[in-house]
Amino acid sequence: MKPIGFFALIAGLFLLIAACGGDEPTPSQQLSVAASEGQRLFTANACSACHGSAAQGTSIAPGLAGHTTAQVKRQARAPLGVMPVFPPSQISNVELDQIAQYIESLGGDHLHVSLDDPALESAQHHWMTLFALEDEAATEAVHHIDHIAGLVTGQHLSQMNEAKAEIEAGNIHEGTHIIENMLAGTQVNDLTPSEMHVGLARSSALVGDAEGALHHLEHISEALSSDPELAGQVEEIQELLESEELGDAAHEMEDLAEDAHEEEHDEPEGHGH
Repeated sequence: MKPIGFFALIAGLFLLIAACGGDEPTPSQQLSVAASEGQRLFTANACSACHGSAAQGTSIAPGLAGHTTAQVKRQARAPLGVMPVFPPSQISNVELDQIAQYIESLGGDHLHVSLDDPALESAQHHWMTLFALEDEAATEAVHHIDHIAGLVTGQHLSQMNEAKAEIEAGNIHEGTHIIENMLAGTQVNDLTPSEMHVGLARSSALVGDAEGALHHLEHISEALSSDPELAGQVEEIQELLESEELGDAAHEMEDLAEDAHEEEHDEPEGHGH
């Protein structure tokens, strides 16, 4: 299967999130106090302008039924595709939690739809699998792996089956590394392992998960240890994360992603990542 470009993937990923939304929302008759306040905030912050008055979706944004609290928070703080970012200065952590509880109360199942480009669809599901695993949503991760399994063959299919078995057995770390290796190794053209981990680390930082971001920086540190300047950048970001300065850390990761990409592409041919 032909690899695809990283930016083409990110541009299309929002469409996959829309595709994996549920049917028409079916909120429970009695919302919790937090979910009820979340419904008010959903309208007050103009979420309904794009996603519909009842989060049912519109021509410009997906319906949100079937999304978990973790998914909502990650998409608001570290959005993929064309959705704007909503920082804590605009929607506080407490308010975002209430909005997420409202959306989760809608229920709904995933829809199984296909994109026109199987390579793009497969790559997007790899990313969504990793984001689900970041949020400890094993069932959601397996859902995306099942999509991938219907799109790939041979060794790739074997690796997906192995990843699924590991995750279902509770071996999340092992399953995650299989998905990571397949994403950077076969799916996204020009995506280096460190660049992938920077993207995951930045997403974790933006949703307040310093521990998750530090985990990915460990992988980056190992890969870039031979370059003193890049190693220094990684150490500075680690210090920011350990000091809970997550916004500054996320900002510094933008530069690190570009520098890591250049460094790993400058490596001699045959040099492994």
